[in-house]
Amino acid sequence: MSEAPRRISPLARALFLLRFLPLYAAMVVADWLAPKLPLRWPQPRRERNTAQGVSVIVAERGTPSTLAITLDALAAACAKLGEPVQVIVVVNGANPVAYADLRQRHADFEWEFHEKPLGYDGAIAAGLAKARHPWTYLLNSDMRLAADALTELLPYRQPQVFAVTSQIFFEDASRRREETGWSDFYPHHDKPIVYERTPEPGTLARGNLYPGGGSSLCRTDQLRRYVADAHEYHPFYWEDADFGVRAWNEGWEVLFCPTSHCWHGHRGTVNRFYAQDEIERVIARNAQWFDMRHAWTQVSPIEHIRRIAARAPEHWREFAGVARARRTFRLRLAARRMRLKGLRYERITQDSFHGPMPSYAERPRVLLVTPFALFPPAHGGARRIAELVTRLADRVDFILLSDERSLYSLASEPWLKLVRATHLIEGRGDRVGEAPLTLVERMQRHAWPEMRRKLEHMIALYAPDVVQVEFMELALLADRREDHARWLLALHDVYLNGDGGDNDAAQIIALQRFDAVSACSNEDIALLPNANAHLIGNGAIDRRADTTPSPQTPPRLLFMGPFRYTQNREGILAFLDQAWPALKRQFPDLRLTILGGVESRAIAENEPRLTQGGVDLVSAFVDPTCYLAECTLSINPQYDIRGSSIKLIESLLARRVCVSTAAGARGFAREGLQGLVTADDIAGMVAPITRLLADAEYRHRIENADDTKLDTHTWDAVAVQQLALYRSLQSEPRV
Repeated sequence: MSEAPRRISPLARALFLLRFLPLYAAMVVADWLAPKLPLRWPQPRRERNTAQGVSVIVAERGTPSTLAITLDALAAACAKLGEPVQVIVVVNGANPVAYADLRQRHADFEWEFHEKPLGYDGAIAAGLAKARHPWTYLLNSDMRLAADALTELLPYRQPQVFAVTSQIFFEDASRRREETGWSDFYPHHDKPIVYERTPEPGTLARGNLYPGGGSSLCRTDQLRRYVADAHEYHPFYWEDADFGVRAWNEGWEVLFCPTSHCWHGHRGTVNRFYAQDEIERVIARNAQWFDMRHAWTQVSPIEHIRRIAARAPEHWREFAGVARARRTFRLRLAARRMRLKGLRYERITQDSFHGPMPSYAERPRVLLVTPFALFPPAHGGARRIAELVTRLADRVDFILLSDERSLYSLASEPWLKLVRATHLIEGRGDRVGEAPLTLVERMQRHAWPEMRRKLEHMIALYAPDVVQVEFMELALLADRREDHARWLLALHDVYLNGDGGDNDAAQIIALQRFDAVSACSNEDIALLPNANAHLIGNGAIDRRADTTPSPQTPPRLLFMGPFRYTQNREGILAFLDQAWPALKRQFPDLRLTILGGVESRAIAENEPRLTQGGVDLVSAFVDPTCYLAECTLSINPQYDIRGSSIKLIESLLARRVCVSTAAGARGFAREGLQGLVTADDIAGMVAPITRLLADAEYRHRIENADDTKLDTHTWDAVAVQQLALYRSLQSEPRV
């Protein structure tokens, strides 16, 4: 509640100004100094391995009947923890006699009694003084935990995480959910406004502005520091928001875990002990403190001092003192510097997803950086990354930075669960209908400023062993590398022509900035100037054990070519022109299934070749297993590809012959695979397809002819090679 200014004498006003000169100077100097200091993302010292053990602090004041429900549920949740647990119940401002039965029922809990009320910060500080374990769960005395609430949080105790908050429900399910545990803020020029978001569908943890003080797991040592600096907020409100923003400004993450559930009785302890006007006054005062400490709004330092002067003089002391000014300077300076560096508080809850993947020191920590959306896999490059991540997630700590945020959805979650953290961006400037860009132009477009800023932040945040840049389009990211990680460029296609032109020169300069480069075919490896080049070929899921011989009738061809890749679209349209009519004349009941991906739908609307009789276009991301089982053979009509074709080896590992152009067989043509039948061009594919459709005995024989050679092309085998490369880079001395 606002307070009317009181009439004071000139002398009193002069004394007032002197009294608050340190606070005013702290804000002014912090604002002035922030842009003049070197701007770096903070890198707190972090341990890779987290010691086990959880302390739980329950702050309680005068609600023993409610506390009984809380402690019974807490005991059940603690029983599921497979590690040491300590429960500290801090009873303050209440008669100990009222808790005699509870103490007997929960004799294994530690009980603290304080005659005087301590306030929220005081009760937590008292509990922290006794906390023995590296992580502490703060639990309101009217909060009921689900039995698995604590175990759901444990995988998120990662080196860069300060706190993880449980999802809150009201005991009264009919109430509007204004309290959920997922905290955010509304930008406002004049006052800080925080609120709690309604959780979206999905089970992945998300970024959280601050950890709710009644249902959050926090790093004990960090929490002790923050509580010690929270005197300004005594006795209640805004201190947890302060903890969260401080953590973000110091280079930590705060997360919200939707699968950790608790129920809040919402009995309003504060309302029982304080008058409403005093509650409103304290909330307004603490909001101003939050604003002054973190420069949250556009309110100037002098305006803050004017607002303090407008309060009743008996409350002026709450803003005075050199210690308060010193804390304000330190925290405001950190906040200003982080904003200048590029921390976007408004995106904290929007752009990150976190899987329940514990971190282990011995694992390579790999930061994957991609200009294209990966999950669900809608193109060959995405399929490659998805398959390798799936197989290596239990041996590698993956972190993902990806452009094209809008292409991710709830359908991406099965893959994102395998990644410790995913950060998404969007806005590089692509325009519908613009002319095709040259490779150099694409490289410049994709390595846009936000991608660079976010990458730099993630390197500081996660301290990766390996920064793995996917696709040549992002190769320019290494031009300003300053970190100590090893940099690996994973090329799906090598675009060097070997002609010494400007196109090659720009690529060679970019390639030489990487510690290692991988490519998907020997043909591509031969083009690379890097001495440390590695062949990590494409592979496929091994479906051989579950397949039956290809069906004879009705005859069906399969093309697994998402139209997002230009060569797929142009290749199948050329096949429909140059080979399909002749095949249909010989085999009138022949059908062709095209797995064209989402992008093919719009193209088909104006392309009659894709809707003609006998052609079945699938315009969605699908598992190809059933389509491979139903087809007689697969086709790969491609020209001018680099890398190697996943669809080709996928067909062979499902015991289906693949008829390909010689260009489309790149990466596999020299291996003597009988199930791979090649033709010089698309028109030339008619003859081998005709023979294979007509001669089932011949087709079935070569479907089973390559088992030994194919063993090295499964995704499992490729994953072994990729892991060996990670470990070699991890063990190399850093410059």
